[in-house]
Amino acid sequence: MIILTKEPIILKSPAGMKLASLGDLIKLVISGLGPDRNAGYIGRYKHKEQTIYFIFNTSLGYYELNALPIIVWVEDETNSQESFLRYRTSPKEEYDFSNDASDAKWLNIPLVTFEEMPDFLKVWEK
Repeated sequence: MIILTKEPIILKSPAGMKLASLGDLIKLVISGLGPDRNAGYIGRYKHKEQTIYFIFNTSLGYYELNALPIIVWVEDETNSQESFLRYRTSPKEEYDFSNDASDAKWLNIPLVTFEEMPDFLKVWEK
């Protein structure tokens, strides 16, 4: 049975967690790597003069809740248009932006650019 109401649905904002650097966000994303080296993606959103890099996450079984939605984000001055963030630890730890994901020495994380964001997801404006 479907019940239709005229009441608007109010979406609550997820919890926001700001990290110290883009490198920290990259390490968080790659910490969940599976055997196929698939690292997921990092979202990118232009906000004023800054670029927001973020991921969506869920803390399952958070206290009495079924799950706690979280946006983990960092603000960065980089205005890159490349498609990938690439990361390596040898010969030293480093990351940069690239359009080439073919070099096996690098772990490549796709960047997904969001043109618009719903207001309830903009945890960086709070």
